[in-house]
Amino acid sequence: MKKKVLIFGITGQDGSYLAKEFLKKNYLVYGVSRFNNLKNLKKIKIVNLVNIFFLKKFSDQNINKILNKKFDSIYFFGGQSKVTKSYKEDKETFDSNIIPVKIILEFIKNNRKIKFFFASSGEIFGNQNSKKINEDSIKVPLSPYALAKLTCLELIKSYREMFKLKVGSFIFFNHESNLRDKSYVIVKIIKNLIAIKHKRKKSILLGNINIKRDWGWAPEYMKIVFKISKKNKYDDYIIATGVTVSLKKIISTACHELKIKIPKIISKKKFQRKFDIFQNSPSISKLKKEIKYYPKIKYDQVIKKIVNNEL
Repeated sequence: MKKKVLIFGITGQDGSYLAKEFLKKNYLVYGVSRFNNLKNLKKIKIVNLVNIFFLKKFSDQNINKILNKKFDSIYFFGGQSKVTKSYKEDKETFDSNIIPVKIILEFIKNNRKIKFFFASSGEIFGNQNSKKINEDSIKVPLSPYALAKLTCLELIKSYREMFKLKVGSFIFFNHESNLRDKSYVIVKIIKNLIAIKHKRKKSILLGNINIKRDWGWAPEYMKIVFKISKKNKYDDYIIATGVTVSLKKIISTACHELKIKIPKIISKKKFQRKFDIFQNSPSISKLKKEIKYYPKIKYDQVIKKIVNNEL
């Protein structure tokens, strides 16, 4: 019989690409989504190949009803996923992440063969300046989103250690794809630069362009997720490229790709986060050592892929 996988957040960027990865490996793919928005699944042409449960609210009863359908592995890529939105929607952010994760962990206590993996975020580390971040680095969440992700990571770690469950977390740093919309900064920049190239605009409104991040390619990250799950590694793993660059460098790279001069950048306070992270530089040494597979697509290739898609 085919193995069954359940993906919470299957209609999001990561959930969609992860579903595609499992379909390629001949799994039966099921998903849970809070919203009836299938555009990402349609874009990558798998919408008719997955089975989706729509849940507006998470509760013990409605989640356990789905979990009882007997899955081999469960992946949580759901919940409110935008840092800036989490300041205004803190309750939604906490409830949509922590509640379902706790319910899943309790279910797995009585169904110990099930594997469970959670998508955490590099945001949990906060501002580490130039210091290289590893899985054991101090955690300083600076947003409700980061706090929710850290709470789930610690819950999973505790259940793994106390009850010897097959559970782990992926700590994702920034990763983009052609499924991102214009609310994400790299897509916003590229869309604006294309408009400038075609003489429809003269400048770009942005926040702090000196922030530094590690940007990777989402489809490649989901391949790594699959590899970790198949190796039966149950731990916390940073997934990143290991290369940190400024937003200013992203802009100049995109301009080079579009063959235009760097335009006027207008910095607006409203586009800056309340508690922004100036720099985070992840180490992927654990990924290299234990999984022996790590991201090869760096920021410049990410930009090239998105530019080609937008053009």
